[in-house]
Amino acid sequence: MVTSALLLSLFACESQYVIDDATGDVASDGGKDDPVVEEDTAPDYSEFDGATLVVTAPSSGAFLPYGDVSTFSAEVRGADGTVLAFDDIAWSSDVDAAWLLAGAAVEDDGLDVGTHALTAVADLPNGDRLAYTIGGVLVQSAYTGIYTGTLQVDATAEYDGTAYTAGCSGAITLVVDSYGETVEGDAGCLLSLLGYDLDTAYIFDLANDGGTLSGDAALDLSFYQLDIAASGEITEEGAATVDFSDDVYGFALLDGHVDVTRLTRDISAYSGE
Repeated sequence: MVTSALLLSLFACESQYVIDDATGDVASDGGKDDPVVEEDTAPDYSEFDGATLVVTAPSSGAFLPYGDVSTFSAEVRGADGTVLAFDDIAWSSDVDAAWLLAGAAVEDDGLDVGTHALTAVADLPNGDRLAYTIGGVLVQSAYTGIYTGTLQVDATAEYDGTAYTAGCSGAITLVVDSYGETVEGDAGCLLSLLGYDLDTAYIFDLANDGGTLSGDAALDLSFYQLDIAASGEITEEGAATVDFSDDVYGFALLDGHVDVTRLTRDISAYSGE
């Protein structure tokens, strides 16, 4: 009796199997001692193997107007060249440490003036880190640049009841700063009037307010400097005019006109920036 009870208890703990009469297959009856098969639930990131990162905007050497909204976009591409759905991209600049963006396509207006190398970095789910850098991205005001052209000065004086007029012209260079706020430069021309030759020089110190220029065109006579009010206009496309007029010590009425166009956006040679 003891032996029979022991055998029954052993068989009760084992899995039982049933033979299917139709197929001959053996199936478990679900006994508690069946082996447990665990499914592999780890995510599959194999699509990122061999992927590359490419910045699509802006391009190397691009000009971005300071204060304007610009687009910064990058793509993660699979080994076969297809664009993968990945948005976790970080942006930085070698010039403006405070400028940090996140996203595959971002619009922003906060990049400071300077010539930047911009880097996009993507930390992929498979553990790879990708980086892509574009260089020479120039950020400054749309007005910024070195402008060259001509200065025309006309002087009218009256002597013994007769009006005499003389004029002169000369080359002029004006420089607009990186933020597009100040316009400075100088010019000169030889003015002959009433038997006198005046080697006149002019120093321009102007402020730009959204394309409207105002300030002084100082007449420098070496022994004295006369500030003459000046005004004008400047366009983002790179053209500017300035006019000034004054009565010079009751001796002559002076009228001046400046007409310049932008020679280059690069002001580093002038300002040392």
